[in-house]
Amino acid sequence: MTEKMKTACFNLVDETWLPVTLAENFPDAGQRGSLPRVSLRETFAHGDKIVDLRCYPHERIALMRLLICIAQRALNGPHDEDEWKRCRAETAKKAVRYLEDKKPYFNLFGDEPRFLQAKPRSKPKTFSTQKFRFIDEDATTLFDGHVQPGCRLSSAELTVGLVTFQSFAAGGRVEGASDSLPAGLCREGSALHTILLGGSLLETIWLNLIPMDEVAENRALVFGDASWHGDKDANKSYLYRLAPTARNLWLADDGAFVEGRGGRKFLTFERDGVRELTAAIRTTRKAGRRASESEELVSATAGAGVPKAAWRELHALAVLRSSQHRGGPPALQHSITLRAANDNAAYRLWCGALIGGGKGRVAAVGDVIESVFRLPIQFLEDAEVALADDPRKCPGPNQTYRTGVKLAEDWSGRLQGAVYAYHAKLADAERGKKVKNQAAMRYWTALEHVAEPVLLHDVAVRSDRYWSNEAHWMARSPWGREVIRAAHDAYELACPHGTPRQLRAYTAGLTELYKPKARRDTTEAKADDDNDSTEGDE
Repeated sequence: MTEKMKTACFNLVDETWLPVTLAENFPDAGQRGSLPRVSLRETFAHGDKIVDLRCYPHERIALMRLLICIAQRALNGPHDEDEWKRCRAETAKKAVRYLEDKKPYFNLFGDEPRFLQAKPRSKPKTFSTQKFRFIDEDATTLFDGHVQPGCRLSSAELTVGLVTFQSFAAGGRVEGASDSLPAGLCREGSALHTILLGGSLLETIWLNLIPMDEVAENRALVFGDASWHGDKDANKSYLYRLAPTARNLWLADDGAFVEGRGGRKFLTFERDGVRELTAAIRTTRKAGRRASESEELVSATAGAGVPKAAWRELHALAVLRSSQHRGGPPALQHSITLRAANDNAAYRLWCGALIGGGKGRVAAVGDVIESVFRLPIQFLEDAEVALADDPRKCPGPNQTYRTGVKLAEDWSGRLQGAVYAYHAKLADAERGKKVKNQAAMRYWTALEHVAEPVLLHDVAVRSDRYWSNEAHWMARSPWGREVIRAAHDAYELACPHGTPRQLRAYTAGLTELYKPKARRDTTEAKADDDNDSTEGDE
């Protein structure tokens, strides 16, 4: 293939397109500019000299899943946890060899096959490739502030956009489909996706490889093959789903437009109980005469397109699978394996999500979130333990953290009730609805700043210092003091008391804020009825 033809095809193995942060010892790092990109070959050949990806949270999820797919297809494994440990040294070499052998599958343009593209089978709809930026036509855009009107995406930007769009496309009668299509696999339920971060991009890829025997433990999934090798068992193939061709798209040669019509339906969690293995499952148990269990995706939404900070679900993400329950992402098991091998490196847990626009606007983008945590190994909890709380015993770190989050949620309700009582006294219910959200935003933002150092690394890890048989032991802990202080400060800012009338309302609200919980149920319910979301805009 001539150089001109190679450029026209834009082959992902050769061309630089993946946005990264380079280490100083990366070859020609100084000549790559301030916003470097690398090819797929360089990603694996020099991945130990790449610090990390450099992109939006939803792009990171999709791009990491692509890199994991390439690595696992090249390895045809690993088959189990032991093989996973051994494959660390050979992953890069096998991936580079695989990419060289399968290079024709990674052309963005040109004749078939094209990377993550399929020609529509009937008359297509043509739309701008700016759609790959997830621009919301009905609201403020999130990801296009730097885009000039009429500006076309570069081939590198198109590649990132295509990979991301195939995993996060909106559901419904979209892209010219005659029937309603489900949302992209990574968009379902605004699920929180997690990635273990290593010291380099190559190590990060290795840390997130899922052994074939663990894939087989998940309902209905098979290991399968990558999407560019065909569509056999596509709806239930682990490798296919990592980097899917979910929509029938075909890029115009100039990259300005894309033709699309319809797409593929996959097994989903809501309909089939099949989750993505970068997501987590929360199991809840209902006690009583009709005891039962139910599962739900651990989500980043508080409803109505409002995001929920990842720290509030950290305890649900850090649950290890058991024989009966699925728990957090399977890659967490590697942390236990490494600890047993005396590998005490400080791996970090990245969490991120794209949140849909809420009821009536499911195709819109509400927000994206991401967080990084340094998880103590003792914070990881078996799924069976997570369901077996015993108030008579000192809880472990994960259960303690869960109790701390519950306390924060309880005081959020207190704050909402207090702000409602204040504005009810002033006979200004309409303004009260707006102020409640502002107070909630201040409250949760204040707690987000202290959640990791205080709740995770102090109270949870050292629960034996603070636990007692008293019902309100968490409220007396350092975390409890932070929660109460945040609620009081948010109330102070939301409810001025400069006039006698305001002072009477302020006193009524303050009484509500500090009332015992049992006496507040009626007022809280009334406050909640006035507003669909009391989470604020985190």
